[in-house]
Amino acid sequence: MPNNPNSPGIEWRNHWTVVLAAFFGVSLGSLHVYSTGLFIQPLEQELEWSRSKITSGLTLVSLMGVLFSPFVGILIDRWGPRRLAVPGAALFCLAFAGLSLARGPIWTWWGLWLLIATLALALKPTIWSAAISSHFSKSRGLALAIAFCGTGFGSTIIPLLADHLINELGWRGAYMALGGIFFVGTVPLLFIFFHDAKSSKAKALNTREQKPPIPLSGWSVGQGLRSRQFFQLALSALLITAVIVGLVVHIVPLLSDAGLPRQTVVKIASLIGVTSIVGRLTVGYLFDRLPGPPVGMISVGLPMVAAAIILLFPGSLAMSVIAVIFLGLSVGGEYDAIIYLSTRYFGLKNFGTLFGFVTSLLLAGVGLGPLFGGLLYDLSGDYTLFLIAVIPLSAVTCILLGTLGPYPDHETISDKG
Repeated sequence: MPNNPNSPGIEWRNHWTVVLAAFFGVSLGSLHVYSTGLFIQPLEQELEWSRSKITSGLTLVSLMGVLFSPFVGILIDRWGPRRLAVPGAALFCLAFAGLSLARGPIWTWWGLWLLIATLALALKPTIWSAAISSHFSKSRGLALAIAFCGTGFGSTIIPLLADHLINELGWRGAYMALGGIFFVGTVPLLFIFFHDAKSSKAKALNTREQKPPIPLSGWSVGQGLRSRQFFQLALSALLITAVIVGLVVHIVPLLSDAGLPRQTVVKIASLIGVTSIVGRLTVGYLFDRLPGPPVGMISVGLPMVAAAIILLFPGSLAMSVIAVIFLGLSVGGEYDAIIYLSTRYFGLKNFGTLFGFVTSLLLAGVGLGPLFGGLLYDLSGDYTLFLIAVIPLSAVTCILLGTLGPYPDHETISDKG
């Protein structure tokens, strides 16, 4: 078994650098999500925009994702993830820095976010999961978990870094600095290390191993689109992402409005990143050892606990910390649940195309969740209605993942097909 080229140890020895590069690529892809909440109040004060208008930038990102992620998935299946990720990351950093150019008319804000939305298509989960899944099988759950800990890393450092830069440079300078920092820290790593099984470097390695690491078996596009599991995963992606991203984006103003000092809230919010890493690694470890649907079901149920705690103990520092810990654990589990389960049910043959549709719903949730929270705040003057809505939405997602059923035998399906 030690000489098996598909054993966990060999997979990690040959391809750990891909996971490292993906880790930082994932953190870059979360930059606009985890920084927006810190910019809400400065933008609100200077430009006199409502919170729903400010968070509407994220809605544009999700709208572009909904419309074009399936097309990007097709490109991934044809070209491989590297050709999209490397130039996309570089241009995304420049576009994010360009948010410093926003002025009073709201159309300037929307125009800048439209550029970000276009470039963010090259940084979506399909990119990273397709590359990692092409190299890892036995340890796929853990490899995906470590890579997507990039969101935990981002959610830990981005709020603290953004708050510091806003205080030191103002919100315009902070946007420019954040774009520059992530450009320097991420783009070189992707250029050097981020390769998929279709890239020339991976092919050279596979030649030495005498066989490709992962056979490309799986559903055809038609089989996937006709399957019950496809629709359950897609709807789960929409609901749980809307719930979690909505909570994450609004957590700083939400807890600040409840009476906690802003600086304290920023520190509490940084716990999301730390606990998301714990949640993600735990879930990834369990996915490699236990049936996936029950693990996914538990991971997407945690936002219910976080929302209930905030509703029952408003303004309590200790209980706010506990709520944020549960929120962080859910951030760590929900992405991994959707992505890992999709690789197992869809297979890899047409994973980019099929998961591209699921990514559309993930991105719809990214935009709709913060907008939904902002609209309910604007209508009612607080976040109570939004927190109440989190509970049934999370419960529905639990049911959808818990009833997926056993994994399909893609080898048999491919042989018959």
